[in-house]
Amino acid sequence: MNEKTFVFGLIIIFFVFFGLMVGAFILVVLKLLSKGKKDAWVGELIDKTYTSYQDMDTDEDKDLYTLIFKTTTGRQVKYNTSKLIYDDYSLGDKAEKLSGKFHIQKLK
Repeated sequence: MNEKTFVFGLIIIFFVFFGLMVGAFILVVLKLLSKGKKDAWVGELIDKTYTSYQDMDTDEDKDLYTLIFKTTTGRQVKYNTSKLIYDDYSLGDKAEKLSGKFHIQKLK
């Protein structure tokens, strides 16, 4: 076997391995996105949490706003959101997460 064939074979093996890794990563991301989009529930807001932390890469202070709902089936759902939506909700408010949507809707 000559040197060109050997080098070409190694390049082919590398790209096949790289392609499999990229394909597996894309499948995992799509699975997680479809799971979040498929989920549907109706619940009542039982807790609100606010956490401030410092980003290790940029040394910026970051804020994390979380709404915690108890669904009609008894399951607890944590929903990370923006400050605007966080401030709009009060304990006891009801919300609905429809299948096929990523965001919750406040019920009246």
